[in-house]
Amino acid sequence: MGEGIGRVFFLAEEVGFQPLSHHQGLVVQLLKAWREGEAPLALSPKTKERLFLAAEHHDDGKRLTFRITEEKGRLTYSFRGHRFRIAQEVKDPYAQALIRGHHDYSTPEVVSAASDFVAEGLAHRFPEDLFLLMMADQLEAELAVRLWEGKAGEVRSFVEFDLFPDGEDGFFLDPWPFREDEVLLDFLAYFHPYRGEEAKVVEGWGRALVEALEEGKEPEGFQRKERRVRLRPWAGGARREEDAEAFYAKFSLKPTPFQKEVFEIARGSPAHLLLAPTGTGKTEAAAFPALARGERLVFVLPTRSLVDDLEERFRRYLKTLAREEGRPQALVVDTGHRQVRFRLGADGQEEATAERHLYHADVILTTLDKLLYRYFGYAAGAKSYTFPRRIHDRRTLFVFDEVHLYEATAWVNFRRLIASLYKAGVRFLVMSATMPNTYTEELLLEGILNHPQQRRPSRVLHYCPQGDLPEIVQKHRGKRILVALEEVKEAVEVYRRLRGEGVFLYHGRLAEGQRRKVFAEVKRRDKDKEPYILITTPAIEVGVDLDAEVLISTLCPPENLMQRLGRVNRRGEGRGEAYVVGQEYPQYLGGLPEGYVELLKELDGTDLAEGGEERLREAIRYPRYLDLRAETLFEALWEYVYGLDLTQEPLHRKGFVATRSWTPSVRLRKGEDEVEVPIDRLIGKKEELTPVEVVERRFTDGEEGNRRWKEVPLRSGELYGRELVVDYPYEYDPELGFVELPKVFLRIRHPDPQRVQLLFAPTRGIGTTSGEVLDSDQISEGGKRVLWYLGESAEVEPVGGGEEAEEEEEEEET
Repeated sequence: MGEGIGRVFFLAEEVGFQPLSHHQGLVVQLLKAWREGEAPLALSPKTKERLFLAAEHHDDGKRLTFRITEEKGRLTYSFRGHRFRIAQEVKDPYAQALIRGHHDYSTPEVVSAASDFVAEGLAHRFPEDLFLLMMADQLEAELAVRLWEGKAGEVRSFVEFDLFPDGEDGFFLDPWPFREDEVLLDFLAYFHPYRGEEAKVVEGWGRALVEALEEGKEPEGFQRKERRVRLRPWAGGARREEDAEAFYAKFSLKPTPFQKEVFEIARGSPAHLLLAPTGTGKTEAAAFPALARGERLVFVLPTRSLVDDLEERFRRYLKTLAREEGRPQALVVDTGHRQVRFRLGADGQEEATAERHLYHADVILTTLDKLLYRYFGYAAGAKSYTFPRRIHDRRTLFVFDEVHLYEATAWVNFRRLIASLYKAGVRFLVMSATMPNTYTEELLLEGILNHPQQRRPSRVLHYCPQGDLPEIVQKHRGKRILVALEEVKEAVEVYRRLRGEGVFLYHGRLAEGQRRKVFAEVKRRDKDKEPYILITTPAIEVGVDLDAEVLISTLCPPENLMQRLGRVNRRGEGRGEAYVVGQEYPQYLGGLPEGYVELLKELDGTDLAEGGEERLREAIRYPRYLDLRAETLFEALWEYVYGLDLTQEPLHRKGFVATRSWTPSVRLRKGEDEVEVPIDRLIGKKEELTPVEVVERRFTDGEEGNRRWKEVPLRSGELYGRELVVDYPYEYDPELGFVELPKVFLRIRHPDPQRVQLLFAPTRGIGTTSGEVLDSDQISEGGKRVLWYLGESAEVEPVGGGEEAEEEEEEEET
């Protein structure tokens, strides 16, 4: 093939064209300067020549696909489809696959291509070589744009590198992937004067330039420009190995003996369990080793409230590091409701973007649910395999906090996930304040580090079986008060009675904006020791760094009470008060351990620091969960993404992971506010059903990975991998949230007892003939739809073990 256009630059009074041969030559030059080895971001001696061949021809198709178009009144250019046009001289299948994949890097594309090289033993090398080709291509593109268009923006999230100015025509690069300490690149472009000509004219200039270059002539009307770029490693790219004292001092902190010990063990064996009470600095103990060594830290939490709590703390830490090191730091928040990347500058400036982050950050705060999707390579757009690759980068450290809160399907997924990470050599820390022995035995981690016992903060327990909760609140007004109830309706009732200055409501069915607003204000008051009354549900009880003076809680299981106590007198200053109100616990929420209520009566009026907390901890009964269905699903998805088993591709394409439950969730919507609720909460009897509109929200990808959401009428069938939106039919107060749940679906009979089948109709005319069984593909008259999902499959194994349980039953029978 002959010459072509590699890239186009649109300036105010001229248009620049980079020759294709020049662009491809620079990409080859970058790769040939690359460091060799088997570590991430290193060339493999086994495949480097095939990678160089692919780089030399990776954009050949641009010669045939070059177009100048106009979008929204501005000129742009396109080479759509060029990666599928491969030069005839490229005969090697491995190089051909690299060329075809170099603008995609989606999980299906990478897995499919890599599976072709299993026989050669190169299947697991292919994703890394493709990544290297794309890194060199993207790095050259970023440098060209900065040189000719004068843009000094941040490197796009797919790129593994950060660029920093280094004088005129020089850049620092971090991390540094090359063998030598300096790389020189000579850039070339031809510029034509531009006076507002239309797209076809500008395209003609490009074609005329190509024709002249192929004939060896100097193109008329163009100005040839050349510039040399110098790349050097950023001076702080490899952080110095610091001891705990020096690193903690950066944040005006002094490490405890426990934190010093964790700082050292985090660099050693790949897996540790850290057991420490609340308020002992577990977060810093786990996070600071990764920050000190310049590693990517992924902090995994069980609830969104914990993510909210840690977000501000990590922003402070990263701002300090940015100022100390003179380079920006990045924080990603990745939950089911938020996907945002913060760039924290050395000058104190902070910039947030909602664009795809692809884990391109120093710290990632996420939930187990979202991490499972990332682990299996799910993401919007064409770069989804970036997640599995970065997850398995040896510079990544995972921290799993409050893991004792995972139940049933979530626990099974967590156990399988860390086992997979361990086998792959990915380092992680598991943390808990109340890890039961049954869970510890299941995990079988190498190192178990217990925080040394110390005097507990003073917390006096008051058990009030007949107490009136609002009256107790009024008695303590003017203090920092946490009021914890089991259900949203109860919390809203109490809030309505107490509503006023300094009174806040927080629960899981508040819209994202309101939830974050409330949390931020309560945290501010707590920090400044200003009075507040926070009325909440279990949505906020776990791990959140609050230091209330008074806890007022309805009767709840001991594990919940222990977590709520951890928010009272957290700093150990003075004496905290804890009230437990009520004598009955709703049966549908689960049972209470035998003898637990009697224990509360016995502890009434005592300071729990004098042994009471240990007795409450001993009352906790954590069952062992089994979910064979979740085990099978995890294994099948793992075999597809990492085992390259293409027979599992249809399952992966469905886009479903049972993260916590087999019951799908739907979104309740009022205006721009939305919350997610399990669909079974919207099932009712015929007379309870409320006419509402239900639509299905589908996601489609543009060629460049742009997000496009489309709402379509609801269709019958399986609910997994789909997003249903229910328009909220009741009056709505953002301050109260989605309090009342509408009854939208009717459960109908199906022969398979494991299948939950629902009927939806847009009007009140729901009904079925007695004994009639409707199929999920059946569409009844009146717009009725039949939907289905699988019932829960998690089983609980008796805590004492099967044989012991059988012996007890035999004794009772005799």
